[in-house]
Amino acid sequence: MDAPPKIFVFDAYGTLFDVHCVARIHAGALGPAWDRFSSVWRTKQLEYTWMHAGMGTCRPFRDVTRQSLLYALAECGIEPGIAPVLLETYQRLEPFPEVPDAVRRLKSAGATLAVLSNSDPDMLDDLVESAALGGVFNHVISARSAGTFKPAPQVYALATEAYGVAPYAIRFVSSNRWDAAGAKAFGFRTVWLNRRALPDEYPDFPADETIADLSELPA
Repeated sequence: MDAPPKIFVFDAYGTLFDVHCVARIHAGALGPAWDRFSSVWRTKQLEYTWMHAGMGTCRPFRDVTRQSLLYALAECGIEPGIAPVLLETYQRLEPFPEVPDAVRRLKSAGATLAVLSNSDPDMLDDLVESAALGGVFNHVISARSAGTFKPAPQVYALATEAYGVAPYAIRFVSSNRWDAAGAKAFGFRTVWLNRRALPDEYPDFPADETIADLSELPA
């Protein structure tokens, strides 16, 4: 049996960082619809990136995030004046509880770690630094360099180019099943981080491993 790759590439949003913490933090100002609002915001944000990837167009991720936020506020009947506060909090998303220890453990065991995200470079830098993970990742890679968004294959290719390896030499970790499917189609060894025990949406592109928590990643 082949030895598992020692290059781990992580998705950021929903995998390392909790996208719904913004609505929880500001639940009092958002009102009783805060959880529905958060779901709409995230869903619309993803929808916009898929639309641009499919059409071969691209916009800064911060613009996509703001556009989807304004849509979610309108759909949920929440005053748009709160948008700047929400966007500022979005720059400092909380990592999931097990993340700091899990990635540091992998690093200590000799693994090479990277982040590959749809986000803009400065947004990613802010996220990693605010979580005190600046020295953990060898590369923090933005899809902006590819001029499109995941799951376009040219985004995943940024990771192979960064390390000068074939796709199979990389273990790609994402909580977003569509992202793991795109990475599998590209040729990565994939880990689906299924925190909510959801059914598999993409059986034609099976994940090589499924875990419920990042602490389950082998050192």
